[in-house]
Amino acid sequence: MSSFWASFPRISEGLERIKARLVRQAELLPADLRDELTPLLRREGKFLRAGLLLLSSDPASSASEVIEAAAVAVELLHLATLVHDDIVDQAALRRGEPTLYRKLGFQKAVLYGDLLLAAAFRSVSGEVGTSSARALSDLVTVMAISELEQLNDRYKLPVSPRKILRKTMGKTALLFSLSLYVGASESGRPEPIARGLRRAGYSLGMAFQIQDDLLDWTGNPDLMGKPVFEDLNSGVYTWPVALAYKENPNLTSAELAEVRAGQTTPVELRNRWVQKGFTDGTEALVGLYADRARRDLAVAVGSGNKESRDWDRFVSTLLKREV
Repeated sequence: MSSFWASFPRISEGLERIKARLVRQAELLPADLRDELTPLLRREGKFLRAGLLLLSSDPASSASEVIEAAAVAVELLHLATLVHDDIVDQAALRRGEPTLYRKLGFQKAVLYGDLLLAAAFRSVSGEVGTSSARALSDLVTVMAISELEQLNDRYKLPVSPRKILRKTMGKTALLFSLSLYVGASESGRPEPIARGLRRAGYSLGMAFQIQDDLLDWTGNPDLMGKPVFEDLNSGVYTWPVALAYKENPNLTSAELAEVRAGQTTPVELRNRWVQKGFTDGTEALVGLYADRARRDLAVAVGSGNKESRDWDRFVSTLLKREV
């Protein structure tokens, strides 16, 4: 298991069981279809959404089977979206390894992504409460809409900050939010706590995704296991672009056109925009959402107790990252 959870023994132990359950999902497939999915399900990672679900659950709950089934479902859903994202982006690498799209081509990768989606719903169909299962189903719709909007808006100017926020919500924040809510609700925690954790999950997901967008500009590709500037090169305009456009629409339009024409490299544009503070502005937005998450967590679980200290440590660990 990833060292990310090393200081959270309860979560780390639970995620080992989740990982075993994930691998068993591949065993339900015909033998000739397992070989491609099994390595994907065995791949090391943070299992962040599943971990969030476990972290928000009541450790004294007797509903461990339900919680683990829900954790498997959110992780399968996340994996399915990654497979489909790689197809849309025509991505070659994911966590330093070839994507299913690169290995198998468009048609097979789409169908393997669909298999992962089906497995997610199978995981919750017999275990998780109706409201949680319905929320998961609704989430898939929102995520698909967000990806379609992102695809439709490629290279489109002017840049709409409101649209960027909406797509960030649909791509990441709602799954974070749902993970926290389902973990709390299905383990029997009081509804006010579950709702408070859901609000915190939204802000935390926004911070995480905006930071991920920033790392596409400033991160280390060797640590991330994928190239930088993937969003810029595919015409997906995130917060650094939005801030630059707000400062000077005409200049930003010209700079982006130069990158598309090969007259300016992404590195040159990044260095120029770092000097102008556009990446700092994006980092400030990450901090804004992180602060909101901490406030919502304090309302939900209190302050000064072990759970609140665990959450504070988690938020700090999550946002001190390269991948």
